[in-house]
Amino acid sequence: MSTSQAHKVPAIAPASRSAEIPRILLLEDSPGEAELFCEALVLAWRSAGCGSEASRPGIEVRHTAQDALNSLRKGGESETGNLPELVVLDLDLHGRTSLTFLRELRQDGRLASLPVIAMAWSGEQEMACTLNGLGVAGYFVKPLRFADLLIMVGDICRTWLPVDRRRELCLLNGEQNI
Repeated sequence: MSTSQAHKVPAIAPASRSAEIPRILLLEDSPGEAELFCEALVLAWRSAGCGSEASRPGIEVRHTAQDALNSLRKGGESETGNLPELVVLDLDLHGRTSLTFLRELRQDGRLASLPVIAMAWSGEQEMACTLNGLGVAGYFVKPLRFADLLIMVGDICRTWLPVDRRRELCLLNGEQNI
């Protein structure tokens, strides 16, 4: 991948932001990893057969904790409560700002209940305990292979999309109970 391509993150959010379209905020400081996550989301959505491209989850990518907090606070201030259904957080942010981000998120009454999924390159037990104390809903070790990333992103979508969307996904995958 060329340097110019590494800084382009595909805009995969649908043109219209209907209430039925789930949204994800990805906080990832590596443009290349953000691009891979976005691509995995598109492919996981297609492989699950979840309907049209227009109903695919929208994703907002932020590269710094402060940008992500500003975006979330702005969304929390709007009359429509324009917040994502899920925050996906890279724990390996430059300057170790990911835990600060989590603490500030949990201290803001409008944002405290947002589900957060954390990802890191290692699965340290001590970190898992810290994250649990900060109300993180899930912790994934970043996979080395793209095929494993597809599986991880598919699991995240099936688990954390709004209930109606999860029910649709489960039925499409042949599961009877959610």
